[in-house]
Amino acid sequence: MKQISIHSIEHLEQAIIAIDTQYADFYILDWHSHLRGQLLYGAEGVIHIETPHGNWIIPPERAVWIPPNVPHKLKMYQVRTCSLYIEASQSPRAIEQCSVLSVSPLLRQLLLKAPELKQPFSHHDTLIFDLILCEIANAEEIQLHLPLPTHPLLLKICQDFIQTPNIHLSPEQIASQLNMSERHFSRIFKQEVGMSFSKWRQHACVLLSLEKIIQNQSIQNIAFEFGFQNPAAFTTMFHRILGVSPSRYFKNC
Repeated sequence: MKQISIHSIEHLEQAIIAIDTQYADFYILDWHSHLRGQLLYGAEGVIHIETPHGNWIIPPERAVWIPPNVPHKLKMYQVRTCSLYIEASQSPRAIEQCSVLSVSPLLRQLLLKAPELKQPFSHHDTLIFDLILCEIANAEEIQLHLPLPTHPLLLKICQDFIQTPNIHLSPEQIASQLNMSERHFSRIFKQEVGMSFSKWRQHACVLLSLEKIIQNQSIQNIAFEFGFQNPAAFTTMFHRILGVSPSRYFKNC
């Protein structure tokens, strides 16, 4: 595994630090944060990022923007990355939480080139970094976010679900576990995450399936593991949420 710790070089004066990394299969980078904002581009594999505010699943050829000082945990599935660490004063995006971004063909080539540039930077190198910042600022955000509630009891329910997804877990069952009415639970959950539990449950199953698809697990096994009656039901839901079938999703990345 090729890896350089940002904490060993974060103090450098340059506004942007570019690092390319090859991770071992199923590598876990435990909770950490950094002073700089990070653009984490996955040239290969799937990245699962967890923060106190939610989970993001990043397929190949996408990037995630991680603002400065945001604690996060990463799970890597056959991943090769290029990371840009950008001083807060140079941040190309003003948002305060993570977001998954599309990567244009131009931005992709610039990101792959950036780690090859060495100090002292030439005028040409500086223009490359300026163009990278411009491309990041204009990149389209992709909805691959699974929000988490802050309410401790609801957060525990969601975290348990992420570990063992079950499409049949119902609001009625959860409300019973929490000794509250279904109506009260549904109202609190929607206030916390911005969607109903049923919709959140569907999004969770689809996003978490991306990790298993990259591991070459069959759609049939994934569907049954998540509690679907048959693979067709899972495929239909996947297509409704991400716009393509599971088999075509990574081909389109």
